[in-house]
Amino acid sequence: MASKARRFHPAGIFLIIIAALIVIVIAGFLWVQANPITVLRLSFTPTTSIEDETFAEAPDYSLPETWAAFPGQASTVSDLPEGIEAVDQIEGTDVFFIYPTTYLNRASWNAPLNDVDANRVMELTTLKNQASVYFSAGKTYIPRYRQATFGAFFDKTGQGEIAIERAKSDVYAAFDYYIKNLNNGRPFILAGHSQGALHALHLLKDRINDSDLRQRMIAAYIIGWPISIQEDLDTLGNLKGCQQPADTGCVISYQSFDANGDSEAFAKIYETSIGFSGNARKRTPMLCTNPLNWKAGGASDKSNNLGGVALARFEAPLGPITENLTGAKCDDLGRLLITEAPQGDWSEYVMAGGNYHVYDYNLFYMNLRANALTRAKAWLDQNS
Repeated sequence: MASKARRFHPAGIFLIIIAALIVIVIAGFLWVQANPITVLRLSFTPTTSIEDETFAEAPDYSLPETWAAFPGQASTVSDLPEGIEAVDQIEGTDVFFIYPTTYLNRASWNAPLNDVDANRVMELTTLKNQASVYFSAGKTYIPRYRQATFGAFFDKTGQGEIAIERAKSDVYAAFDYYIKNLNNGRPFILAGHSQGALHALHLLKDRINDSDLRQRMIAAYIIGWPISIQEDLDTLGNLKGCQQPADTGCVISYQSFDANGDSEAFAKIYETSIGFSGNARKRTPMLCTNPLNWKAGGASDKSNNLGGVALARFEAPLGPITENLTGAKCDDLGRLLITEAPQGDWSEYVMAGGNYHVYDYNLFYMNLRANALTRAKAWLDQNS
Protein backbone atom coordinates (compact mmCIF):
# COMPACT_ATOMS: atom_id res chain seq x y z
CA MET A 1 0.00 0.00 0.00
CA ALA A 2 1.35 3.39 -0.95
CA SER A 3 2.25 5.65 2.04
CA LYS A 4 0.02 8.60 2.67
CA ALA A 5 1.44 12.06 1.97
CA ARG A 6 2.44 13.91 5.15
CA ARG A 7 0.08 16.72 6.01
CA PHE A 8 1.07 19.74 8.12
CA HIS A 9 -1.28 21.30 10.61
CA PRO A 10 -1.90 25.01 9.88
CA ALA A 11 -0.43 25.93 13.28
CA GLY A 12 2.74 24.06 12.37
CA ILE A 13 3.03 25.91 9.07
CA PHE A 14 2.62 29.22 10.92
CA LEU A 15 5.41 28.30 13.36
CA ILE A 16 7.71 27.34 10.48
CA ILE A 17 7.07 30.71 8.80
CA ILE A 18 7.72 32.58 12.06
CA ALA A 19 10.95 30.65 12.60
CA ALA A 20 12.07 31.42 9.05
CA LEU A 21 11.33 35.12 9.53
CA ILE A 22 13.29 35.15 12.79
CA VAL A 23 16.27 33.56 11.01
CA ILE A 24 16.04 36.20 8.25
CA VAL A 25 15.83 39.04 10.76
CA ILE A 26 18.79 37.72 12.75
CA ALA A 27 20.81 37.23 9.56
CA GLY A 28 19.93 40.75 8.44
CA PHE A 29 20.90 42.17 11.84
CA LEU A 30 24.24 40.38 11.77
CA TRP A 31 24.90 41.60 8.22
CA VAL A 32 24.12 45.20 9.22
CA GLN A 33 26.43 44.90 12.23
CA ALA A 34 29.20 43.45 10.05
CA ASN A 35 28.76 45.97 7.21
CA PRO A 36 27.92 49.38 8.75
CA ILE A 37 29.66 51.36 6.02
CA THR A 38 27.79 49.52 3.26
CA VAL A 39 24.53 50.24 5.06
CA LEU A 40 25.36 53.95 5.23
CA ARG A 41 26.31 53.95 1.55
CA LEU A 42 23.03 52.32 0.54
CA SER A 43 21.00 54.58 2.82
CA PHE A 44 22.49 58.01 2.12
CA THR A 45 24.36 58.10 -1.21
CA PRO A 46 22.43 59.98 -3.92
CA THR A 47 21.24 57.87 -6.82
CA THR A 48 21.52 60.74 -9.30
CA SER A 49 24.62 61.56 -11.32
CA ILE A 50 26.56 64.57 -10.09
CA GLU A 51 27.09 65.59 -13.73
CA ASP A 52 23.33 66.05 -14.10
CA GLU A 53 23.07 68.14 -10.95
CA THR A 54 22.57 71.89 -11.16
CA PHE A 55 25.21 73.33 -8.88
CA ALA A 56 23.98 76.53 -7.26
CA GLU A 57 25.82 79.81 -7.74
CA ALA A 58 28.80 80.29 -5.44
CA PRO A 59 28.17 82.34 -2.27
CA ASP A 60 29.14 85.99 -2.22
CA TYR A 61 30.82 86.37 1.16
CA SER A 62 30.52 90.15 1.09
CA LEU A 63 26.81 89.62 1.85
CA PRO A 64 25.74 89.15 5.49
CA GLU A 65 23.33 86.35 4.63
CA THR A 66 26.20 84.10 3.52
CA TRP A 67 27.46 83.96 7.13
CA ALA A 68 25.79 81.73 9.72
CA ALA A 69 27.54 83.69 12.46
CA PHE A 70 29.11 87.12 12.27
CA PRO A 71 30.08 89.67 14.96
CA GLY A 72 27.02 91.65 16.00
CA GLN A 73 24.67 89.19 14.28
CA ALA A 74 22.35 87.14 16.51
CA SER A 75 23.05 83.40 16.54
CA THR A 76 23.21 80.45 18.92
CA VAL A 77 27.02 80.68 19.21
CA SER A 78 26.50 82.94 22.21
CA ASP A 79 24.33 80.38 24.06
CA LEU A 80 25.54 79.25 27.47
CA PRO A 81 24.96 76.05 29.46
CA GLU A 82 22.42 76.23 32.25
CA GLY A 83 23.92 77.82 35.36
CA ILE A 84 26.70 79.70 33.56
CA GLU A 85 26.54 83.48 33.79
CA ALA A 86 27.16 85.69 30.80
CA VAL A 87 30.82 85.96 29.81
CA ASP A 88 32.71 88.61 27.89
CA GLN A 89 34.58 87.94 24.68
CA ILE A 90 38.30 88.47 24.81
CA GLU A 91 39.37 91.49 22.79
CA GLY A 92 41.60 91.33 19.74
CA THR A 93 41.10 87.70 18.63
CA ASP A 94 38.90 85.86 16.13
CA VAL A 95 37.43 82.40 15.63
CA PHE A 96 36.85 80.95 12.16
CA PHE A 97 34.60 77.89 12.58
CA ILE A 98 33.44 75.43 9.90
CA TYR A 99 30.35 73.43 10.77
CA PRO A 100 29.92 69.68 10.10
CA THR A 101 27.54 67.90 7.76
CA THR A 102 23.90 68.72 8.43
CA TYR A 103 22.60 67.80 4.96
CA LEU A 104 21.44 64.17 4.83
CA ASN A 105 19.32 64.45 1.69
CA ARG A 106 19.89 62.06 -1.23
CA ALA A 107 18.35 64.53 -3.68
CA SER A 108 21.67 66.18 -4.50
CA TRP A 109 25.39 65.74 -3.85
CA ASN A 110 25.75 69.25 -2.41
CA ALA A 111 23.35 71.16 -0.23
CA PRO A 112 21.70 74.30 -1.55
CA LEU A 113 22.60 77.26 0.67
CA ASN A 114 18.91 77.80 1.43
CA ASP A 115 18.07 74.20 2.36
CA VAL A 116 15.61 74.64 5.25
CA ASP A 117 16.28 71.36 7.08
CA ALA A 118 20.08 71.49 6.86
CA ASN A 119 20.15 75.13 7.97
CA ARG A 120 17.78 74.52 10.87
CA VAL A 121 19.98 71.75 12.25
CA MET A 122 23.10 73.84 11.73
CA GLU A 123 21.75 77.05 13.25
CA LEU A 124 19.77 75.65 16.17
CA THR A 125 21.75 72.52 17.04
CA THR A 126 25.31 72.47 15.70
CA LEU A 127 26.35 76.04 16.42
CA LYS A 128 24.82 75.89 19.88
CA ASN A 129 26.50 72.61 20.86
CA GLN A 130 29.86 73.12 19.17
CA ALA A 131 30.76 76.63 18.03
CA SER A 132 29.58 78.12 21.33
CA VAL A 133 32.62 76.67 23.12
CA TYR A 134 34.77 79.25 21.30
CA PHE A 135 32.55 82.28 21.90
CA SER A 136 34.55 83.80 24.74
CA ALA A 137 37.84 83.26 22.83
CA GLY A 138 37.16 85.79 20.07
CA LYS A 139 34.79 87.27 17.50
CA THR A 140 33.12 84.38 15.69
CA TYR A 141 32.93 84.00 11.90
CA ILE A 142 31.07 81.00 10.45
CA PRO A 143 30.52 80.86 6.68
CA ARG A 144 27.63 79.08 5.03
CA TYR A 145 28.82 76.71 2.33
CA ARG A 146 27.43 74.20 -0.15
CA GLN A 147 28.33 71.24 2.02
CA ALA A 148 28.69 67.74 0.61
CA THR A 149 25.80 65.49 1.53
CA PHE A 150 26.39 62.86 4.22
CA GLY A 151 26.40 60.00 1.70
CA ALA A 152 29.28 61.58 -0.26
CA PHE A 153 31.70 60.31 2.39
CA PHE A 154 30.75 56.68 1.71
CA ASP A 155 30.60 56.86 -2.07
CA LYS A 156 32.93 54.70 -4.18
CA THR A 157 32.17 56.13 -7.63
CA GLY A 158 34.28 59.29 -7.33
CA GLN A 159 31.21 61.54 -7.26
CA GLY A 160 31.50 61.97 -3.50
CA GLU A 161 35.04 63.33 -3.91
CA ILE A 162 33.77 65.89 -6.42
CA ALA A 163 31.06 66.97 -3.99
CA ILE A 164 33.60 67.37 -1.18
CA GLU A 165 35.88 69.41 -3.45
CA ARG A 166 32.94 71.64 -4.35
CA ALA A 167 32.23 72.25 -0.67
CA LYS A 168 35.91 72.92 0.02
CA SER A 169 36.01 75.59 -2.70
CA ASP A 170 33.36 77.56 -0.78
CA VAL A 171 35.28 77.28 2.49
CA TYR A 172 38.47 78.49 0.78
CA ALA A 173 36.61 81.45 -0.74
CA ALA A 174 35.09 82.33 2.64
CA PHE A 175 38.44 82.10 4.43
CA ASP A 176 40.17 84.19 1.78
CA TYR A 177 37.47 86.86 2.06
CA TYR A 178 37.69 86.77 5.85
CA ILE A 179 41.48 87.23 5.88
CA LYS A 180 41.46 89.99 3.28
CA ASN A 181 38.45 91.98 4.45
CA LEU A 182 37.48 91.10 8.01
CA ASN A 183 40.45 89.86 10.03
CA ASN A 184 42.53 93.07 10.03
CA GLY A 185 45.68 91.26 11.16
CA ARG A 186 44.21 89.75 14.35
CA PRO A 187 45.25 86.32 15.69
CA PHE A 188 42.63 83.65 15.09
CA ILE A 189 41.47 80.20 16.12
CA LEU A 190 40.66 77.81 13.28
CA ALA A 191 38.09 75.19 14.27
CA GLY A 192 35.62 72.70 12.88
CA HIS A 193 34.03 69.32 13.26
CA SER A 194 33.64 66.33 10.93
CA GLN A 195 33.27 67.65 7.36
CA GLY A 196 34.13 71.08 8.72
CA ALA A 197 37.30 69.67 10.31
CA LEU A 198 38.29 68.10 6.97
CA HIS A 199 38.02 71.48 5.25
CA ALA A 200 39.91 73.12 8.13
CA LEU A 201 42.69 70.54 7.74
CA HIS A 202 43.04 71.48 4.06
CA LEU A 203 43.11 75.17 4.99
CA LEU A 204 46.07 74.34 7.21
CA LYS A 205 47.85 72.79 4.24
CA ASP A 206 46.94 75.24 1.49
CA ARG A 207 46.50 78.58 3.26
CA ILE A 208 48.34 78.55 6.58
CA ASN A 209 51.30 76.15 6.73
CA ASP A 210 53.69 78.06 4.48
CA SER A 211 52.35 81.59 5.01
CA ASP A 212 52.63 84.33 7.60
CA LEU A 213 49.16 83.30 8.80
CA ARG A 214 50.83 80.48 10.70
CA GLN A 215 52.27 83.04 13.13
CA ARG A 216 48.80 84.50 13.74
CA MET A 217 47.03 81.18 14.21
CA ILE A 218 46.32 80.70 17.92
CA ALA A 219 45.50 77.02 17.42
CA ALA A 220 43.59 74.70 15.09
CA TYR A 221 40.89 72.49 16.65
CA ILE A 222 40.48 69.76 14.00
CA ILE A 223 37.96 67.63 15.90
CA GLY A 224 36.15 64.61 14.50
CA TRP A 225 38.46 64.08 11.52
CA PRO A 226 41.58 61.87 11.65
CA ILE A 227 45.05 63.34 11.15
CA SER A 228 48.00 61.02 10.64
CA ILE A 229 51.07 62.30 12.46
CA GLN A 230 53.34 60.66 9.89
CA GLU A 231 51.44 61.11 6.62
CA ASP A 232 49.82 64.50 7.33
CA LEU A 233 51.51 66.62 10.00
CA ASP A 234 55.07 65.51 9.28
CA THR A 235 54.47 66.30 5.60
CA LEU A 236 53.33 69.82 6.45
CA GLY A 237 56.48 70.32 8.50
CA ASN A 238 55.64 73.71 9.99
CA LEU A 239 52.65 72.56 12.06
CA LYS A 240 52.78 70.19 15.02
CA GLY A 241 50.36 68.72 17.50
CA CYS A 242 49.83 70.70 20.70
CA GLN A 243 51.57 69.19 23.74
CA GLN A 244 50.50 71.49 26.59
CA PRO A 245 47.28 73.39 27.47
CA ALA A 246 48.71 76.81 26.61
CA ASP A 247 50.67 75.90 23.46
CA THR A 248 49.89 78.09 20.46
CA GLY A 249 50.34 77.77 16.70
CA CYS A 250 49.64 74.05 16.95
CA VAL A 251 46.97 71.47 16.10
CA ILE A 252 44.41 69.68 18.32
CA SER A 253 42.54 66.62 17.09
CA TYR A 254 40.64 63.63 18.47
CA GLN A 255 37.80 61.21 17.66
CA SER A 256 35.73 59.78 20.52
CA PHE A 257 34.92 56.08 20.93
CA ASP A 258 33.48 53.90 23.67
CA ALA A 259 36.41 52.03 25.23
CA ASN A 260 34.27 48.88 25.09
CA GLY A 261 33.16 49.37 21.47
CA ASP A 262 34.52 47.85 18.28
CA SER A 263 35.85 50.67 16.12
CA GLU A 264 37.61 48.49 13.55
CA ALA A 265 35.26 49.66 10.78
CA PHE A 266 36.55 53.19 11.37
CA ALA A 267 40.15 51.91 11.46
CA LYS A 268 39.72 50.21 8.08
CA ILE A 269 38.49 53.42 6.45
CA TYR A 270 41.36 55.35 7.99
CA GLU A 271 44.05 52.93 6.86
CA THR A 272 42.97 53.13 3.20
CA SER A 273 42.67 56.94 3.14
CA ILE A 274 45.42 59.01 1.54
CA GLY A 275 47.48 61.49 3.54
CA PHE A 276 49.08 64.75 2.45
CA SER A 277 52.20 62.73 1.70
CA GLY A 278 50.37 60.94 -1.10
CA ASN A 279 50.68 57.65 0.79
CA ALA A 280 47.95 55.62 2.44
CA ARG A 281 47.68 56.42 6.13
CA LYS A 282 47.51 52.65 6.82
CA ARG A 283 47.67 52.23 10.59
CA THR A 284 50.00 55.12 11.30
CA PRO A 285 49.08 56.75 14.62
CA MET A 286 46.55 59.56 14.49
CA LEU A 287 47.04 62.76 16.39
CA CYS A 288 45.11 62.24 19.62
CA THR A 289 44.89 65.29 21.88
CA ASN A 290 43.35 64.29 25.18
CA PRO A 291 40.91 67.13 26.01
CA LEU A 292 41.12 66.34 29.72
CA ASN A 293 44.80 67.29 30.02
CA TRP A 294 45.55 68.68 26.54
CA LYS A 295 48.51 66.39 26.02
CA ALA A 296 49.07 64.38 22.87
CA GLY A 297 48.40 60.78 23.85
CA GLY A 298 48.11 59.38 27.34
CA ALA A 299 45.19 59.05 29.71
CA SER A 300 43.27 61.13 32.22
CA ASP A 301 40.54 60.15 34.66
CA LYS A 302 37.14 61.78 34.91
CA SER A 303 38.19 64.08 37.76
CA ASN A 304 39.72 66.33 35.07
CA ASN A 305 36.49 66.55 33.11
CA LEU A 306 35.26 70.08 33.85
CA GLY A 307 31.86 69.17 32.52
CA GLY A 308 29.99 67.68 29.62
CA VAL A 309 26.78 69.26 28.35
CA ALA A 310 24.09 67.04 26.85
CA LEU A 311 23.19 67.55 23.19
CA ALA A 312 20.57 70.30 22.90
CA ARG A 313 18.46 70.12 19.75
CA PHE A 314 16.58 72.88 17.98
CA GLU A 315 14.77 75.27 20.36
CA ALA A 316 15.91 73.45 23.51
CA PRO A 317 18.50 75.43 25.50
CA LEU A 318 21.84 74.02 26.54
CA GLY A 319 21.32 72.04 29.72
CA PRO A 320 23.29 71.87 32.95
CA ILE A 321 26.94 70.91 33.22
CA THR A 322 27.72 67.34 34.24
CA GLU A 323 31.09 67.42 35.96
CA ASN A 324 33.32 64.34 35.94
CA LEU A 325 31.26 62.89 33.09
CA THR A 326 33.93 60.52 31.79
CA GLY A 327 37.64 59.91 31.65
CA ALA A 328 39.51 59.48 28.38
CA LYS A 329 42.62 57.79 27.03
CA CYS A 330 44.34 57.62 23.67
CA ASP A 331 44.99 54.13 22.30
CA ASP A 332 47.92 53.04 20.14
CA LEU A 333 46.15 54.02 16.90
CA GLY A 334 45.18 57.43 18.28
CA ARG A 335 41.51 56.88 18.99
CA LEU A 336 40.23 58.73 22.06
CA LEU A 337 38.52 56.10 24.20
CA ILE A 338 36.01 57.38 26.72
CA THR A 339 36.30 55.25 29.84
CA GLU A 340 32.81 55.73 31.27
CA ALA A 341 30.55 55.94 28.24
CA PRO A 342 27.44 57.89 29.30
CA GLN A 343 24.09 56.35 28.49
CA GLY A 344 20.52 57.62 28.24
CA ASP A 345 20.28 60.81 26.19
CA TRP A 346 24.01 60.50 25.50
CA SER A 347 23.60 57.30 23.49
CA GLU A 348 20.80 58.29 21.08
CA TYR A 349 23.18 59.12 18.22
CA VAL A 350 26.08 56.79 18.99
CA MET A 351 27.24 55.29 15.70
CA ALA A 352 28.30 51.73 14.94
CA GLY A 353 31.23 50.42 16.94
CA GLY A 354 30.64 52.76 19.86
CA ASN A 355 31.54 55.84 17.81
CA TYR A 356 30.65 58.96 19.83
CA HIS A 357 31.35 61.21 16.84
CA VAL A 358 28.18 63.28 17.29
CA TYR A 359 29.20 64.00 20.90
CA ASP A 360 32.86 64.91 20.31
CA TYR A 361 32.23 68.43 21.60
CA ASN A 362 29.51 67.76 24.17
CA LEU A 363 31.51 65.17 26.12
CA PHE A 364 34.23 67.72 26.90
CA TYR A 365 32.28 70.97 26.49
CA MET A 366 33.68 72.91 29.45
CA ASN A 367 37.25 71.71 28.86
CA LEU A 368 37.06 72.99 25.28
CA ARG A 369 35.53 76.28 26.39
CA ALA A 370 38.25 76.88 28.99
CA ASN A 371 41.09 75.80 26.72
CA ALA A 372 40.14 78.02 23.78
CA LEU A 373 40.24 81.01 26.12
CA THR A 374 43.53 79.84 27.66
CA ARG A 375 45.26 79.58 24.29
CA ALA A 376 43.87 82.92 23.08
CA LYS A 377 45.18 84.68 26.20
CA ALA A 378 48.51 82.84 25.90
CA TRP A 379 48.98 84.04 22.31
CA LEU A 380 48.25 87.62 23.31
CA ASP A 381 50.66 87.40 26.25
CA GLN A 382 53.40 85.93 24.06
CA ASN A 383 52.96 88.55 21.34
CA SER A 384 52.16 91.65 23.40
